[in-house]
Amino acid sequence: MGNRRTPRLRHLHHRVRRTPHPRHPPNRRPQVLAHPHPHPPPPRPPPRPDPPRGRTPPPPPLPPADPPVRHPHRPRPPTPTTPRRHRLVLERADSCLHTTTTPPTSPDATLTQICEGLTHLHEAGWIHGDLKPANILVMADGTIRLADFNTAARLEGTHAYAPPFTSRDHTPPEQLWPEMDERGTRTQPSVDVWAFGILAHTLLTGTHPLPGATTAARCDAATRYARGTQQLHLSTTLPPTWQKIIRDSLARTPTDRPDTHTLLTRVRHASHHR
Repeated sequence: MGNRRTPRLRHLHHRVRRTPHPRHPPNRRPQVLAHPHPHPPPPRPPPRPDPPRGRTPPPPPLPPADPPVRHPHRPRPPTPTTPRRHRLVLERADSCLHTTTTPPTSPDATLTQICEGLTHLHEAGWIHGDLKPANILVMADGTIRLADFNTAARLEGTHAYAPPFTSRDHTPPEQLWPEMDERGTRTQPSVDVWAFGILAHTLLTGTHPLPGATTAARCDAATRYARGTQQLHLSTTLPPTWQKIIRDSLARTPTDRPDTHTLLTRVRHASHHR
Protein backbone atom coordinates (compact mmCIF):
# COMPACT_ATOMS: atom_id res chain seq x y z
CA MET A 1 0.00 0.00 0.00
CA GLY A 2 2.91 2.20 0.68
CA ASN A 3 4.16 1.62 -2.79
CA ARG A 4 0.90 2.86 -4.36
CA ARG A 5 0.79 6.17 -2.40
CA THR A 6 4.29 7.31 -3.23
CA PRO A 7 3.72 8.28 -6.86
CA ARG A 8 0.47 10.00 -6.04
CA LEU A 9 2.18 12.19 -3.44
CA ARG A 10 4.93 12.99 -5.82
CA HIS A 11 2.46 14.03 -8.49
CA LEU A 12 0.51 16.12 -6.01
CA HIS A 13 3.68 17.83 -4.85
CA HIS A 14 4.60 18.59 -8.42
CA ARG A 15 1.21 20.11 -9.10
CA VAL A 16 1.39 22.31 -6.00
CA ARG A 17 4.74 23.71 -6.97
CA ARG A 18 3.46 24.61 -10.41
CA THR A 19 0.49 26.54 -8.99
CA PRO A 20 1.34 30.31 -9.09
CA HIS A 21 1.22 32.23 -5.90
CA PRO A 22 -1.15 35.20 -5.78
CA ARG A 23 1.68 37.50 -4.67
CA HIS A 24 3.87 36.41 -7.54
CA PRO A 25 1.90 36.76 -10.77
CA PRO A 26 3.32 35.13 -13.84
CA ASN A 27 5.76 37.06 -16.01
CA ARG A 28 4.13 39.37 -18.51
CA ARG A 29 5.53 41.53 -21.24
CA PRO A 30 5.96 45.25 -20.29
CA GLN A 31 3.40 47.50 -21.73
CA VAL A 32 4.60 50.09 -24.27
CA LEU A 33 3.78 53.49 -22.87
CA ALA A 34 2.87 56.37 -25.13
CA HIS A 35 5.45 59.17 -25.72
CA PRO A 36 5.02 61.94 -23.11
CA HIS A 37 5.23 64.61 -25.84
CA PRO A 38 2.58 64.78 -28.50
CA HIS A 39 5.10 65.76 -31.23
CA PRO A 40 8.18 63.73 -32.14
CA PRO A 41 11.63 65.20 -31.34
CA PRO A 42 13.31 67.29 -34.07
CA PRO A 43 15.57 65.37 -36.42
CA ARG A 44 19.30 65.44 -35.75
CA PRO A 45 21.50 67.55 -38.02
CA PRO A 46 23.47 65.64 -40.63
CA PRO A 47 26.99 64.70 -39.61
CA ARG A 48 29.70 67.24 -40.49
CA PRO A 49 31.97 66.00 -43.26
CA ASP A 50 35.58 65.36 -42.31
CA PRO A 51 38.11 67.96 -43.58
CA PRO A 52 40.48 66.83 -46.32
CA ARG A 53 43.75 65.38 -45.20
CA GLY A 54 46.60 67.82 -44.77
CA ARG A 55 44.33 70.83 -44.23
CA THR A 56 43.09 72.28 -40.99
CA PRO A 57 39.50 73.57 -40.98
CA PRO A 58 39.32 77.33 -40.46
CA PRO A 59 38.34 78.44 -36.98
CA PRO A 60 34.83 79.75 -36.49
CA PRO A 61 34.44 83.51 -36.78
CA LEU A 62 34.75 85.46 -33.57
CA PRO A 63 31.72 87.31 -32.28
CA PRO A 64 31.75 91.07 -32.77
CA ALA A 65 33.57 92.91 -30.03
CA ASP A 66 31.61 95.08 -27.70
CA PRO A 67 32.16 98.83 -27.99
CA PRO A 68 34.61 100.21 -25.43
CA VAL A 69 33.05 101.51 -22.28
CA ARG A 70 33.92 105.18 -21.77
CA HIS A 71 33.60 107.20 -18.65
CA PRO A 72 30.79 109.78 -18.95
CA HIS A 73 33.04 112.56 -17.61
CA ARG A 74 36.07 111.68 -19.73
CA PRO A 75 36.25 113.48 -23.08
CA ARG A 76 36.73 111.37 -26.16
CA PRO A 77 39.96 111.90 -28.11
CA PRO A 78 39.55 113.94 -31.27
CA THR A 79 39.45 111.98 -34.53
CA PRO A 80 41.37 113.53 -37.45
CA THR A 81 39.35 114.26 -40.52
CA THR A 82 42.11 113.09 -42.90
CA PRO A 83 44.80 110.49 -42.12
CA ARG A 84 48.41 111.58 -42.12
CA ARG A 85 50.37 110.33 -45.11
CA HIS A 86 54.05 110.71 -45.88
CA ARG A 87 54.95 111.74 -49.39
CA LEU A 88 58.35 111.71 -51.04
CA VAL A 89 58.87 114.47 -53.59
CA LEU A 90 61.70 113.98 -56.09
CA GLU A 91 63.06 116.00 -58.95
CA ARG A 92 61.93 115.07 -62.43
CA ALA A 93 64.70 114.16 -64.85
CA ASP A 94 64.44 114.49 -68.59
CA SER A 95 66.61 111.47 -69.41
CA CYS A 96 69.84 109.71 -68.50
CA LEU A 97 73.20 109.58 -70.23
CA HIS A 98 72.38 106.14 -71.62
CA THR A 99 69.09 107.06 -73.34
CA THR A 100 69.56 110.74 -74.12
CA THR A 101 69.26 111.62 -77.80
CA THR A 102 71.45 114.68 -77.53
CA PRO A 103 74.94 114.22 -76.06
CA PRO A 104 76.03 116.73 -73.42
CA THR A 105 77.25 119.99 -74.91
CA SER A 106 80.11 120.17 -72.42
CA PRO A 107 81.43 116.70 -71.46
CA ASP A 108 84.01 118.34 -69.19
CA ALA A 109 81.30 120.04 -67.10
CA THR A 110 79.30 116.80 -66.98
CA LEU A 111 82.31 114.84 -65.75
CA THR A 112 83.04 117.53 -63.16
CA GLN A 113 79.52 117.25 -61.73
CA ILE A 114 79.78 113.44 -61.67
CA CYS A 115 83.07 113.64 -59.80
CA GLU A 116 81.59 116.16 -57.36
CA GLY A 117 78.76 113.75 -56.61
CA LEU A 118 81.18 110.86 -56.04
CA THR A 119 83.34 113.00 -53.77
CA HIS A 120 80.34 114.02 -51.68
CA LEU A 121 79.20 110.38 -51.50
CA HIS A 122 82.61 109.11 -50.37
CA GLU A 123 83.02 111.86 -47.80
CA ALA A 124 79.65 110.83 -46.32
CA GLY A 125 80.96 107.27 -45.93
CA TRP A 126 79.21 105.57 -48.86
CA ILE A 127 80.23 103.77 -52.06
CA HIS A 128 77.98 103.93 -55.11
CA GLY A 129 79.14 100.62 -56.57
CA ASP A 130 77.32 100.83 -59.93
CA LEU A 131 78.35 104.02 -61.70
CA LYS A 132 77.35 103.89 -65.36
CA PRO A 133 75.55 106.09 -67.93
CA ALA A 134 72.13 104.59 -67.08
CA ASN A 135 72.51 105.73 -63.46
CA ILE A 136 73.33 109.35 -64.28
CA LEU A 137 70.21 111.50 -64.72
CA VAL A 138 70.13 114.64 -66.85
CA MET A 139 67.82 117.36 -65.57
CA ALA A 140 65.97 119.94 -67.65
CA ASP A 141 68.60 122.62 -66.98
CA GLY A 142 71.46 120.29 -67.99
CA THR A 143 72.69 119.49 -64.48
CA ILE A 144 73.57 115.97 -63.42
CA ARG A 145 72.18 113.75 -60.64
CA LEU A 146 73.50 110.38 -59.50
CA ALA A 147 70.80 107.72 -59.18
CA ASP A 148 70.18 104.03 -58.43
CA PHE A 149 71.66 103.42 -55.00
CA ASN A 150 70.45 99.82 -54.74
CA THR A 151 74.03 98.53 -54.62
CA ALA A 152 75.38 101.37 -52.48
CA ALA A 153 77.32 100.23 -49.42
CA ARG A 154 78.32 102.02 -46.26
CA LEU A 155 82.02 102.14 -45.50
CA GLU A 156 83.28 100.32 -42.43
CA GLY A 157 86.73 101.80 -42.17
CA THR A 158 88.43 101.40 -45.55
CA HIS A 159 86.10 98.74 -46.99
CA ALA A 160 82.42 98.00 -47.41
CA TYR A 161 80.27 94.97 -48.21
CA ALA A 162 77.94 95.10 -51.19
CA PRO A 163 76.02 92.69 -53.45
CA PRO A 164 77.89 91.67 -56.63
CA PHE A 165 75.16 92.84 -59.01
CA THR A 166 76.82 95.61 -61.02
CA SER A 167 77.44 96.51 -64.65
CA ARG A 168 80.38 94.42 -65.84
CA ASP A 169 81.47 97.02 -68.38
CA HIS A 170 82.24 99.44 -65.52
CA THR A 171 83.46 96.92 -62.92
CA PRO A 172 87.18 96.79 -62.07
CA PRO A 173 88.96 93.49 -62.72
CA GLU A 174 89.35 92.65 -59.03
CA GLN A 175 85.54 92.72 -58.67
CA LEU A 176 84.62 90.62 -61.73
CA TRP A 177 84.88 87.31 -59.83
CA PRO A 178 85.00 88.35 -56.17
CA GLU A 179 84.87 86.21 -53.08
CA MET A 180 81.58 86.33 -51.21
CA ASP A 181 80.52 85.65 -47.65
CA GLU A 182 77.29 86.12 -45.72
CA ARG A 183 77.73 89.91 -45.85
CA GLY A 184 78.38 90.15 -49.62
CA THR A 185 81.53 91.08 -51.52
CA ARG A 186 84.26 93.20 -50.00
CA THR A 187 84.63 96.46 -51.91
CA GLN A 188 86.31 99.85 -51.53
CA PRO A 189 85.98 103.38 -52.99
CA SER A 190 88.42 102.60 -55.80
CA VAL A 191 85.63 100.77 -57.66
CA ASP A 192 83.91 104.12 -58.26
CA VAL A 193 87.21 105.64 -59.47
CA TRP A 194 87.60 102.83 -62.01
CA ALA A 195 84.02 103.32 -63.21
CA PHE A 196 84.65 107.06 -63.52
CA GLY A 197 87.68 106.40 -65.75
CA ILE A 198 85.60 104.17 -68.06
CA LEU A 199 82.80 106.75 -68.11
CA ALA A 200 85.16 109.66 -68.83
CA HIS A 201 86.73 107.88 -71.81
CA THR A 202 83.27 106.95 -73.16
CA LEU A 203 81.91 110.50 -72.87
CA LEU A 204 84.98 112.20 -74.33
CA THR A 205 85.66 109.78 -77.22
CA GLY A 206 82.58 107.56 -77.61
CA THR A 207 84.66 104.36 -77.26
CA HIS A 208 85.61 101.96 -74.48
CA PRO A 209 89.21 102.08 -73.23
CA LEU A 210 89.46 98.27 -73.33
CA PRO A 211 89.28 96.31 -76.62
CA GLY A 212 86.34 94.06 -77.37
CA ALA A 213 83.04 94.19 -79.21
CA THR A 214 81.02 92.53 -76.43
CA THR A 215 80.85 92.79 -72.68
CA ALA A 216 82.40 89.35 -72.23
CA ALA A 217 85.33 90.28 -74.49
CA ARG A 218 85.94 93.52 -72.58
CA CYS A 219 85.82 91.64 -69.26
CA ASP A 220 88.47 89.24 -70.56
CA ALA A 221 90.54 92.21 -71.67
CA ALA A 222 90.21 93.76 -68.20
CA THR A 223 91.42 90.51 -66.63
CA ARG A 224 94.43 90.36 -68.94
CA TYR A 225 95.12 94.02 -68.24
CA ALA A 226 95.17 93.35 -64.49
CA ARG A 227 97.68 90.53 -65.08
CA GLY A 228 99.91 92.79 -67.17
CA THR A 229 99.38 91.04 -70.53
CA GLN A 230 97.01 93.67 -72.00
CA GLN A 231 97.31 97.43 -72.43
CA LEU A 232 94.70 100.17 -72.45
CA HIS A 233 93.48 101.43 -75.80
CA LEU A 234 93.19 105.13 -75.04
CA SER A 235 92.07 107.38 -77.87
CA THR A 236 94.71 109.65 -79.36
CA THR A 237 92.18 112.50 -79.53
CA LEU A 238 92.23 112.92 -75.77
CA PRO A 239 94.09 115.90 -74.32
CA PRO A 240 97.20 114.95 -72.31
CA THR A 241 95.59 116.00 -69.02
CA TRP A 242 92.58 113.76 -69.57
CA GLN A 243 94.79 110.89 -70.72
CA LYS A 244 96.69 111.11 -67.45
CA ILE A 245 93.47 111.26 -65.40
CA ILE A 246 91.92 108.25 -67.16
CA ARG A 247 95.12 106.22 -67.04
CA ASP A 248 95.51 106.82 -63.29
CA SER A 249 91.84 106.05 -62.66
CA LEU A 250 92.26 102.73 -64.50
CA ALA A 251 95.35 101.64 -62.61
CA ARG A 252 95.81 97.86 -62.33
CA THR A 253 95.80 97.77 -58.53
CA PRO A 254 93.24 99.59 -56.36
CA THR A 255 95.94 101.21 -54.22
CA ASP A 256 97.41 102.99 -57.28
CA ARG A 257 94.16 104.77 -58.11
CA PRO A 258 93.62 108.28 -56.70
CA ASP A 259 90.92 109.11 -54.19
CA THR A 260 87.92 111.13 -55.30
CA HIS A 261 89.09 114.32 -53.57
CA THR A 262 92.37 114.31 -55.53
CA LEU A 263 90.52 113.22 -58.65
CA LEU A 264 88.08 116.14 -58.38
CA THR A 265 90.92 118.66 -58.18
CA ARG A 266 92.51 117.23 -61.32
CA VAL A 267 89.19 117.04 -63.19
CA ARG A 268 88.40 120.69 -62.45
CA HIS A 269 91.86 121.70 -63.63
CA ALA A 270 91.50 119.70 -66.85
CA SER A 271 88.03 121.17 -67.54
CA HIS A 272 89.26 124.78 -67.16
CA HIS A 273 92.40 124.34 -69.25
CA ARG A 274 91.12 122.33 -72.14
